[in-house]
Amino acid sequence: MSQVIDEEDFGALFEEDNTKPRKRVTVGDKVSGTVLFLGTGSATVDLGGGLEALLDTVGLVGKDAEASLKPGDKIDAIVVRIRDRVVELARSIPKGHANLQVLADAAASGIPVEGTVTGVNKGGYLIDVSGTVGFCPLGQIDTRRVEDPATLVGQKLQFRVVEVRDGRDLLVSRRALLEAGQAQKAAETRGKIAIGARLSGTVTRVLDFGAFIDLGGLEGMVPASELAWGRKRPQDVVTEGQVVDVEITRIEPGLDHKGRPVEKIGLSMRALARDPFEQALPGLQSGLLVRGIVTRVEAFGAFVELIPAVEGLIHVSAFGRRVARAADVVQPGQDIVVQIELADGLSRRIALSYVDPQIVNDVLDAERAAPASVAGLRVVGWARPSTTTQPNQERLNQAPRNERVVAPPPVLGTVVNVTVDKIESFGVFVSWPTGRGLVPSFELGVPHGADLRKIVPIGTQFDALVQDVRPDGKVRLSRAAASAALERAEADAWMAQQKPANADAGVGSFGELLRQKLNQGKK
Repeated sequence: MSQVIDEEDFGALFEEDNTKPRKRVTVGDKVSGTVLFLGTGSATVDLGGGLEALLDTVGLVGKDAEASLKPGDKIDAIVVRIRDRVVELARSIPKGHANLQVLADAAASGIPVEGTVTGVNKGGYLIDVSGTVGFCPLGQIDTRRVEDPATLVGQKLQFRVVEVRDGRDLLVSRRALLEAGQAQKAAETRGKIAIGARLSGTVTRVLDFGAFIDLGGLEGMVPASELAWGRKRPQDVVTEGQVVDVEITRIEPGLDHKGRPVEKIGLSMRALARDPFEQALPGLQSGLLVRGIVTRVEAFGAFVELIPAVEGLIHVSAFGRRVARAADVVQPGQDIVVQIELADGLSRRIALSYVDPQIVNDVLDAERAAPASVAGLRVVGWARPSTTTQPNQERLNQAPRNERVVAPPPVLGTVVNVTVDKIESFGVFVSWPTGRGLVPSFELGVPHGADLRKIVPIGTQFDALVQDVRPDGKVRLSRAAASAALERAEADAWMAQQKPANADAGVGSFGELLRQKLNQGKK
């Protein structure tokens, strides 16, 4: 009996459901609904009023759309097809379902549309949106400048409808869509960024001074010096589209191209790589003969790469004979044999001496077997004790510093002896045993517009006064101030040595004596 009652109740419910008005939709309608459950490539959405629909979860909103949905989510979509009483939805307007009314609705709702770039002219791109010709200005096709607009012709892209003018002219923007997506990603990324944090990102641009990395809606920059150990061009280290691991080294407030506040994020790839100098240091023993490649030749000597990113210096006095210039003996790219004189772990400098290829066998210690492999060095053998010489301080000071040195910052007002490492139009970069800094051109004491490469060539040494030490470790120095300080010190010392009788001299006579002394110093 209970079975009969259940069947009757079910029939009554069925009749009651059929009497209720069902919700009706047409192609192009904007609808809202709730995700009931997810399937493979589609989701069932409750539109209310007893109407359910299928939503394409891949479609035009990205391959991760399905993963971003879950049952219970509220969504907005557009009816794109009604087939066999089954309503099909899409969160953007796919090709083949666009008309001006639907496009006008897309402009109001912000739902993206698909379009094909069919051409480009002086002002922008022609976009085909299902037979409707739209226009996208050059500056609205991407978040950054496209160097060759013609490369986009033929590509299918997503756009946001900005405006439908006079019911026929269609204006679209891809940049607006990209910026909206970046803003959402940036909000998530901001919770991860902090000094010292390690993230993965994608290389977006590679320039001579560094590489820009997309961290997920936020962009950071890796300076050329932080891409890898050693002196390498950014283009030789990374390529656009490459995924890399970076460490955040700096976060500062800044402004974007529209004047809006953004984070200026400094990154480093080198911080995550092992230091090749520290790896090689135990094997850099005095008296070891190794092969290396000449990388640079300067007036004061030649730089030789022993292993990638680790260089030593052959000073002009270490060629075994008197030479006027290192270029008279070796040239860049030349493979030579050198003897390790000294490797200083504190200053990260390596002093080398040149071994004439004609006498390599003559200086080898036959009784001391050469190690098979030492930290990647191309070992030739050990030098005889008689050929092992201790480098003088000048040669060690001239040896290259293998990247930065961890040392306390210099004290303001002190004078240090520096060596010119690099010359720019605005000044010269200099180094000393425990640091590196900049001497602006106006602090060099040379005429305005003078050719710094002739007056202070690389390798030039002079005294400089420490004028400023920034929190980030950057140091500004002055050669002119150091010269003035030295003159004052000499004048004070001279005055202290004078007889008391001179103390009674008039202002004019003292001034004359001081002028004479300073003139003698200049001579």
